[in-house]
Amino acid sequence: MDTNVLSSALRKCLNAALLPAAAMIVIAVILQAVAISMPSVADFLVLPVLAIDLILLAWTGYRVVKGQGLDLRGGVLAGAIAGAIASLVDGIINIALAMLGIEVGVQAATVGTAVLVIAAVLALVVSVIIGAIEGAVCGAIGAYVASRTK
Repeated sequence: MDTNVLSSALRKCLNAALLPAAAMIVIAVILQAVAISMPSVADFLVLPVLAIDLILLAWTGYRVVKGQGLDLRGGVLAGAIAGAIASLVDGIINIALAMLGIEVGVQAATVGTAVLVIAAVLALVVSVIIGAIEGAVCGAIGAYVASRTK
C-alpha cells in the first residue's frame, strides 16, 4: 500500500476520532466531579455513562465511513484511536487526583506511594488497551451500520 494513502487514511481516522474522544473525556470529567462530591449519585451514573461511551465509539466508526469515505477497517481503527485517547486522558486524570489525595475509587492514604505509582501506571496501560479494544469493536459496529445504510 502506498504510504501517502496510508497516512491519509490514518489522518482521516484520527480526525474522526477526536470529537468523540473529546466528548468521552468531558463526560468522564463530569463523572469524576460527581463522584467526588456525591459518590452515591455517581454509582447510578456509571452504566448510563458506559452506554453513552459505547454509542460515541460506534458513532466514530459511523463517521469515518460516512464522512471520510473509509471502510470497516477505518471504522475499527478510528474507534480504537478514540477509545485509547479517552482512556489515556481519563487515566492520567485519575492518577493526578490520586496523587493530590482526592480519592476517586482509590484509597491512596492506605497505600504506599511507590506501590500507588506502580499500580497507577499498570492500570493506565491496561485501561488504554481495554479502551482501544472496546473502541475497535464499537467502531466496527458503527462502520458496519454506516456501510449498510444509504
